[in-house]
Amino acid sequence: MIFDEYLSTHEAKKEMKKTENIKIRKNYHNTFYFVLFLYAAWIGAWLLEKALETRISWIVSGGGQFGYWTFMTLLLWLLPAIVMIHRLGLRVRDLVAFSRWRSAFLWGITAGFILAAISVINNAYNHVPLISMTINWSFATSVIVAPVVEEITFRGAVLRGLMLRNRFTVANTLTALFFLGAHLPGWYFQGRLIDMLSHPVGGALSILIIGWILGYVAFKSNSISGSILTHMLNNLF
Repeated sequence: MIFDEYLSTHEAKKEMKKTENIKIRKNYHNTFYFVLFLYAAWIGAWLLEKALETRISWIVSGGGQFGYWTFMTLLLWLLPAIVMIHRLGLRVRDLVAFSRWRSAFLWGITAGFILAAISVINNAYNHVPLISMTINWSFATSVIVAPVVEEITFRGAVLRGLMLRNRFTVANTLTALFFLGAHLPGWYFQGRLIDMLSHPVGGALSILIIGWILGYVAFKSNSISGSILTHMLNNLF
């Protein structure tokens, strides 16, 4: 009787472990499908924007660009990312983790100021304004909308999904590569792709390194609030 109960419990545990492994493998694969969806959706958003430029004049204005791209970012990045995060068994508020604000602030502000200092030094070396950002619609997109949405998407959904079956270093490197890939459609449609790829400093290589640093900040602070803060400070300069 006792032996039968032991076998029953053992089989139940094996079945649970098997089910959990299947779920982990499925969510891991879904992370790659999620990235492919982001790329396809973003290319579609650029194609639509170019088509609308010839028909709706206001869309090329600062406010029009802000409205269009904010809407597309929320629709095509943030909402799918939230769904992906829930599929991973997590919640956005758990990833933001305001309860760990001290760690997030320390890591976020330190990494952010280091990146900002590098940017300022580079601007000084190239004899351009130290702070090139002006307060306009582009500022709102670059310093507020993009850091929040991109960190939830990449350091939230993608990084966590890849860490299901990879060490942090591997998962973070893949996430940084995917983060770089998300910039390619924009560079192409803006006519800057070759320039950004052929001039890695301030271009593709810089984005890759920054993406890796953002993942490291999120991992060490155990909160994407830290990487959001770093991202904001980096984009400010």
